[in-house]
Amino acid sequence: MALIGSNSDWADAVREQLYAMHWEFGELSVTDYGNLRRSTTDFVLPFLRELHSVGTVPVLIGDLGEDLARAQYLAPTQQEKIGFARADQYVRLSHGGEGQVGERLLDAAVHRNRPPRYHLTHIGAQRHLTSPATSQLLQTRRYEQYNLGEARADIANLEPSLRDAEVVQLDVGVIVHSEAPGQQGFNPSGFTLQEACQLSYYGGNSDRLRSFGLFGARTDSSLTDTARQLTAAAYAQLLWYFLHGLSLRVGDFPATTTGMVEYLVEAHVPERLVFWRSPRSNRWWIEVSNHLVACSYEDYLSSSKSGKLTDRIAAVLQRY
Repeated sequence: MALIGSNSDWADAVREQLYAMHWEFGELSVTDYGNLRRSTTDFVLPFLRELHSVGTVPVLIGDLGEDLARAQYLAPTQQEKIGFARADQYVRLSHGGEGQVGERLLDAAVHRNRPPRYHLTHIGAQRHLTSPATSQLLQTRRYEQYNLGEARADIANLEPSLRDAEVVQLDVGVIVHSEAPGQQGFNPSGFTLQEACQLSYYGGNSDRLRSFGLFGARTDSSLTDTARQLTAAAYAQLLWYFLHGLSLRVGDFPATTTGMVEYLVEAHVPERLVFWRSPRSNRWWIEVSNHLVACSYEDYLSSSKSGKLTDRIAAVLQRY
């Protein structure tokens, strides 16, 4: 793992909090690469791609700037399709009648007409901050969208979606303001820090994940010292739980199904469903058009007991 900062003052404040925490990660190799001289997309892309090429997972300590976040999800290039998960109170995306394509953070992933393609999973957006046109666009593209209330109702239900992502980003604005006051705006609701740490853990524990980034912190001088320190501590705690997940990987992302247990299910669909379970982690996948897509035990149970597809499985069948 490579720890990389953008704004040096802010990244160093996060490091101060992180390095005071206990090491619980065995022989996990972590290298601190310091801070970037520039955070522009064209400057960072070659660096991130070089790290990917040698099997190193970049972990980015970002702020409000979007160039670094954009470079992070554009860096993987080898796959035909890239899973991209972002937790954020806003869906930062242009659509018809609002802005110009290319201006907003997610545009380069969503409004794309060349490979690699992206499958976007958006977590934690607040409905009163999301236009119906944006939600409709995500639905039309068959992306996954878990609004804040739905996501908080069952955090564990988000694990398969994060397990399918090569790139995971978490904007600190998705956390309730009182627990990360150095965020932009004054939205009082959000995930608790504990819930956000669970998302970070799921990201780190995924064998598919190739990079992780934290963003959304204000670094301007108007921020009080208390707000700054509390937000830096929140960043550090999110990083700690990401490292915890990374250190407990079991290497069961199924490049092949050798050693996995196969389950055939007759459901209310034209063909039988094929589920796979890993004995090493007890995690589940469904096979669709020669793709293995992460799912949950509950997805399998619903299909096998009643023949009823969960929303996730129905969406996966539509997507492929």
